[in-house]
Amino acid sequence: MAATISFRHFLNIAGQYTGLITDLCKVQDIISRAQLLHYLESHGIPPAEKDGLIKTLCRVLVLFEEAEDGYTVNPAVADLVNYYERRGRLTSARFLRDQILGIARLTEELQHRLFADEVDKNALFDTIDDLYRLVKEVREYGSNHYQACMVLLGDMKRTGKGKTVDQRLAELETVQRRHIHPLRELVDPNAEYAQKITQLKHRIADLGSNTLLLAQSQELAQRRRRLILDLQYIDHVLLRQFGIITATALTMLQSLMEEKRIKDAVAACLGNLDAVWTHTEEQTLISPGRQSSQFSGEDRLETFFAEVVHRKLLPNPQPLLAPEVQPESVETVFIRPEQIWAQIERAQEIKSWPAFVLSHFADYPARRQLGAMTLPLLSPHPAVELTLHQTQYRCRFADFTVDLLDFGLIWSEK
Repeated sequence: MAATISFRHFLNIAGQYTGLITDLCKVQDIISRAQLLHYLESHGIPPAEKDGLIKTLCRVLVLFEEAEDGYTVNPAVADLVNYYERRGRLTSARFLRDQILGIARLTEELQHRLFADEVDKNALFDTIDDLYRLVKEVREYGSNHYQACMVLLGDMKRTGKGKTVDQRLAELETVQRRHIHPLRELVDPNAEYAQKITQLKHRIADLGSNTLLLAQSQELAQRRRRLILDLQYIDHVLLRQFGIITATALTMLQSLMEEKRIKDAVAACLGNLDAVWTHTEEQTLISPGRQSSQFSGEDRLETFFAEVVHRKLLPNPQPLLAPEVQPESVETVFIRPEQIWAQIERAQEIKSWPAFVLSHFADYPARRQLGAMTLPLLSPHPAVELTLHQTQYRCRFADFTVDLLDFGLIWSEK
């Protein structure tokens, strides 16, 4: 009965905080408490409810509380969410490569077991079992890795507008190194793995011809059938997907490098206009029908400058010169407390302090005026007495309006 209530509680929490749980499931590392609080804040959880919700997520086993105020997402929940989100889970490409090369090593071992003078059944069964588990892991992890890589590359492309070319290049190079580059040797048809996988298919076929051995173990026959299916999937689907990842990342890299070359060349032209004019003044720059996306531009700066002149690259080209900084006195931005007390001392008695601030400090920003209004209330001066009125006063600023009880001030220095 307790399990049923817990499951219902889990469904209620999952339905109420679906977006939050979905975002948490994208994190594949330990989530610090500060990061978790940031996730809660981004989903509009009030501060007073954050600790209670964290305990609830741990109680329904969405989160596991680790040491040092760290949390991890329940793998079962993460797998379920990622499956329906079609996001997959990133895996180290080096791990996948090592696993696949491990399959190749076990292939050689299987060959020795099958063609030994005296077949050791137990050793043969163990080798088949190791192969079965390794191939199954590669299929599952590889398929998830493909989905996660494609989503990651898509996310990088969508979120790259606010980043510089160098930042996007650095991110792409990191992804290439960790998750893509080690897969290249696997998709090479002339690499060692391609030859070993062909060998493994032959050995599995040889095992199928040994009907006596298969008849002695139903589990061995089942393992063999599953191996055939998984190997076919890896060979015809997974490796093709790895090739798609590699090609997609390479295309993105080429596009970013071309963009970087264009921007560097345009910046060089605009930053040294006199030299560019001298270099191009005797040549015809207009080329009818040219498209800005078709030029190579690496060897000739004038080609890029022509695009700038005809406003194909920059709609309003300007030389790269920073405007002069106009100094501004701090007295025109901040209202110092000494100024406020000096004004009160000169006036001696002020019947409406909010109205006085609006008239005498009108040139200052609204929040500075509001600070001047509240200074006598928040930081009383020994020589200033407050006279409270029961009338409402409304202060209208450009961006907001403040309603407060009016009050006056009297300078009574003793």
